[in-house]
Amino acid sequence: MKKIKELNTDKKVPMNKNTKILLYVLGGIFAVIAIIAVLIESASSQIIIRNNTDYKLKSVSTYFQDYNDIIGDKMVFEDIEKGQTVKKELDKMDFSYREATLRVAFEFEGQNEELVMFVDAGYFNDDFNGKVKIDFSDTEDGNVLLKVKASGGILPTPNIICDEEYTFSLDEGEIE
Repeated sequence: MKKIKELNTDKKVPMNKNTKILLYVLGGIFAVIAIIAVLIESASSQIIIRNNTDYKLKSVSTYFQDYNDIIGDKMVFEDIEKGQTVKKELDKMDFSYREATLRVAFEFEGQNEELVMFVDAGYFNDDFNGKVKIDFSDTEDGNVLLKVKASGGILPTPNIICDEEYTFSLDEGEIE
């Protein structure tokens, strides 16, 4: 008959020193990432317009619009020089499932007076408290490229989609 050997479970084996260091380092990295994420999410909501063209922007107006009405305030920016960036604070927007878009109307100095160009960009169907970036730049063939991007924070939501590009001819309007 065999004797069953009893296991001694009272002894605690100390953790390896390298394992402790690794756990502390991973905890520190996680804490830094969490702090950065909170800072980015709590950053102020704003609209940023960049004019990286060879033309002066006479005016840019932006507002959110659903199928019936303008939502919130209309923002008008005037006389944006070549290479200039303009920023303005935005209030938190509650679209309450109204399926809104961001309308961007603009006019360059020296362009046809009757041709004020505009786009309806994006899809906003939830609370929005983020950044809107509107970038104007030149293309190789002498047209203007407009990029409209909105982000509600680090984590994307299917209820806010806005990352669009448009190409414009200053004589004819939108060409794409």
